[in-house]
Amino acid sequence: EMCIRDRLIASHSDVQEKLHEEIDRVFGSSNRQLKSDDLGELKYLECVIKESLRLYPSVPIFSRYVTEDQEIGGYFIPKGVTATVFPYTIHRDERYYPDHEKFDPDRFLPENSADRPAFAYIPFSAGKRNCIGQRFALMEEKVILANILRKFDLEAVNETIEIVQLAELILRPKNGILLRLKARSLHEE
Repeated sequence: EMCIRDRLIASHSDVQEKLHEEIDRVFGSSNRQLKSDDLGELKYLECVIKESLRLYPSVPIFSRYVTEDQEIGGYFIPKGVTATVFPYTIHRDERYYPDHEKFDPDRFLPENSADRPAFAYIPFSAGKRNCIGQRFALMEEKVILANILRKFDLEAVNETIEIVQLAELILRPKNGILLRLKARSLHEE
């Protein structure tokens, strides 16, 4: 099943071109298996994944029980209440993400994200209760996308991405993702 990240790549030919350049630099025209060392070399691919998770976090809303009285942004939050956190909204804060609806993987290049507060990007939650599988999830996405992009160009079929209501636990496309896969000439057999 294709995901939102695939659709974003397919809709942005400049991003897909940079990804193909990076993948070709790492693998050349070989058909060898991807190795764990290769994952560290796929830095732009990681930026693409992070930017897509910024726009469409898998879990767009979560709650946490407040265990101590807190003051956040001048607001008092008493112990014993449940706080609801909206990564979907946090990731659209203009202070940290100008032109926040634009898909721009360069936001996650080291020089562009060094001064961003850690809690301005929380697709896997944050702090003590963050997702213990986040490193595995990112690694898995890199492997899948690298293997697809090594062999194919992605072409978007539908014009827009419609998502289900944010009240759902998991953010997902309403009508699926339709893409065309076109074999890259570099890997034709």
